[in-house]
Amino acid sequence: MSAWDSRRFRILECRIRETVTGKRHVIDVPFYIYLYKPELELECIREFKNLVIRLRKDKIIAETISLASLMIDSLEHLGCLDEQFLSEEKLRRKEIYEDLERELPKEIAKRLKNMLKDKDVSHCVILLRAGSLFPFVHISNLLTRLEGSVRCTLVLPYPGNKEGNMLNYQGRSVRTYYRGEII
Repeated sequence: MSAWDSRRFRILECRIRETVTGKRHVIDVPFYIYLYKPELELECIREFKNLVIRLRKDKIIAETISLASLMIDSLEHLGCLDEQFLSEEKLRRKEIYEDLERELPKEIAKRLKNMLKDKDVSHCVILLRAGSLFPFVHISNLLTRLEGSVRCTLVLPYPGNKEGNMLNYQGRSVRTYYRGEII
């Protein structure tokens, strides 16, 4: 089993601290994408929750938001968890897939914008469980939708080997998000 990359994680923590305290100027958006191996998901969650504890101890405002929870809330809002919808799912699988791929990123982005609208760069938000959105929501699509509306320091642990290859998925190519810093 692969080990957690503590050196890169310390670099990320240093950049977060510098950004939220104004010691690091970010040209475009204060978005950080931290790549990790998908099999380290539980360790990732633990490491980032501990990071929030350390930041708070130093009087830095930090929080985590579960993208899995946002997805469930969004699916419920879109009516995708209703009994009737679920009973028709097998008959309309391709159509539903296309609908979810189009509508789910919009709904999740809307919820995030609402949650983060009053937070500035001194506030650190870590979006956990990005893998739960796959294959309906590509992180690059979500970050593009947040750009210009979200001003807080946003950290996204990303389960893959590079942005665009989420979960080491080798399927169709996706547009990559180039403004955030990949660590």
